[in-house]
Amino acid sequence: MIVATAGHVDHGKTTLIRLLTGIDTDRLPEEKQRGMSIDIGFAHADLGNGQPVGFVDVPGHERFARNMLAGVAAVDFALLVVAADDGVMPQTVEHLAVLDLLGMRDGAVALTKTDRVDASRLAGVEADIRKRLAPTGLRDAPLFPVCGIDGVGVEALRAHLARTQRTRQAEAAAPRGNFRLAVDRSFTVPGAGLVATGTVVSGSLAPGDEVVLSPAGMSLRVRAVQAHGAPVTRALSGMRCALNLAGDIRREQVSRGDWIVAVDAHAPTARIDVRLRMLAQADAPLAHWTPVQLHLGAAEQSAHVAVLEGRAIGQGQQAYAQLVPSRPLAAAYGDRFILRSQASQRVIGGGIVIDPGAGSQRVPRPARLARLRAQDCDDTAQALAALLQAAPQGITLDDFIRSRNLSPDEQAGLLQQVPTQRVQEAGGMRALDIAQWQALLDRLPAVLADWHAAHPDHLGMAEAAIVQALRAQATPTVSRAAVRSMLERGMLVRERLLLRLPSHAPQLQGEDRDLLARIEPHLRGGGLRPPIVGELAASLGMEREALLARLERIARLGYLEQVAPNRFFLPETVSGLGMIATELAGASADGYFDAAQFRNRSGIGRNLTIEVLEHLDRIGLTRYAGGRRRLVG
Repeated sequence: MIVATAGHVDHGKTTLIRLLTGIDTDRLPEEKQRGMSIDIGFAHADLGNGQPVGFVDVPGHERFARNMLAGVAAVDFALLVVAADDGVMPQTVEHLAVLDLLGMRDGAVALTKTDRVDASRLAGVEADIRKRLAPTGLRDAPLFPVCGIDGVGVEALRAHLARTQRTRQAEAAAPRGNFRLAVDRSFTVPGAGLVATGTVVSGSLAPGDEVVLSPAGMSLRVRAVQAHGAPVTRALSGMRCALNLAGDIRREQVSRGDWIVAVDAHAPTARIDVRLRMLAQADAPLAHWTPVQLHLGAAEQSAHVAVLEGRAIGQGQQAYAQLVPSRPLAAAYGDRFILRSQASQRVIGGGIVIDPGAGSQRVPRPARLARLRAQDCDDTAQALAALLQAAPQGITLDDFIRSRNLSPDEQAGLLQQVPTQRVQEAGGMRALDIAQWQALLDRLPAVLADWHAAHPDHLGMAEAAIVQALRAQATPTVSRAAVRSMLERGMLVRERLLLRLPSHAPQLQGEDRDLLARIEPHLRGGGLRPPIVGELAASLGMEREALLARLERIARLGYLEQVAPNRFFLPETVSGLGMIATELAGASADGYFDAAQFRNRSGIGRNLTIEVLEHLDRIGLTRYAGGRRRLVG
């Protein structure tokens, strides 16, 4: 259990921690000289439950608010400290607001310096504290009058902390998620090397594990782990730990605000969608694209706020928004954040991360908000099911898994709870709701039936045309997967390069049928370089223009492929050339190939290679990009 103090400057936070732990958390010479905490301090004590309780002492002066925010970013229990002689002061109010914005529900109040006031004053301060706590998550926090001179009340507070720790130990579940540690300090130890300290937010870790410094992306290995100054075999969620790290890295490359994470948890982001709540005491509404100071984990950086509901968020109001930080950061669903005004440096609001990998989405605003509302649920299975309903074309499953920081076992359990249809795309695995997938399968025969009714003499419909017809319902890759599924089930038939319903059986009539029978041997005999129209006309004893008109009509019906103005291929020949493109793309590390590679593999020459590749682009098999091509879907 990690306990953090909060409260106004000179209200006795450091003294109280020393009474509870025997450790002085003021470590800087300036702190000793001034008698005031400037940076975060740390202590620990064994309260009799077999595991130490960690204490984080934060500065109370408003000038060191950024250090206070770094200290309370990942704690389990808040200890609000109020001096009986001063009573509630400005930083008391701001610290309490911060704790509420961070979702703190477990805590206590220490009423210090009780030796300086009489009973009437003490009662008045207690009443004021209760009034301030009432609208917050700490409304039920017990209050302990204590005195730093003679130690009165300290044992009662220590006993309450011990009971709270026992309760948390009894309710503790197995560590969830991939390992994430919010770094608050880094230093070097002679003979050991780099050490980073912080609080474990999720997961677990052992010596020898591979980790990543996020968001920088540097790979590291854990040499050793300590908790409260003693070696441990495993770092667990909720522990303050020191990690001895090995890798090609210097101490100055690791700083407060970084994260040490498992390899699978490294997913830096430049935009995060959030649920944001403005404080009622904020100076003004938060307008769209307002610059702010963002505190997330132990990090602080500037950011802009893009309001997603309306043009501003009023004081005391809550709305969805997107945070655009000045540089990439690490975040996961459920992380809490605080916003400070860049003008006044006062806390103005905060909230919770909903989608850490939002990106610059080009999704209509209503649909985007519907997806955010779906994801705004702590139950991961419910969130996934709701998100699938809100996203008719499905979602990139890998993005959702990363946003929720799910371990491999948690991923498997989730997919058992929420049945999905999954299709592999270039950007990751796409998941669809089962009902949406079935609706897509039901739509396919209707699309073809409409085509057959409009073109009764055509052999079938090109797959690219089907994909285009389904574009409002599915991504191209998903549409092609649906086509494959229907082909496997016998619900569709692939005829040459076209698709048709089993009940549709067009036949070429009269002269066109006879002409096709005459030219097929010539086209097949040419292999991958069939004769051009003029050569065919000479072989058949026909006028070139008359033959061209009839070949174009036969191609429109799907029995030939017009690759170029003067060249027609049998559909099976085009299929063979398509297989060459597929093989070249599959053999390439990035999935791309160029015209020279295709020419060398096919042996058809440069000019014909260009004509064939442009035809493969037109029929939707390949896509040209920057002088190279890749498969579509």
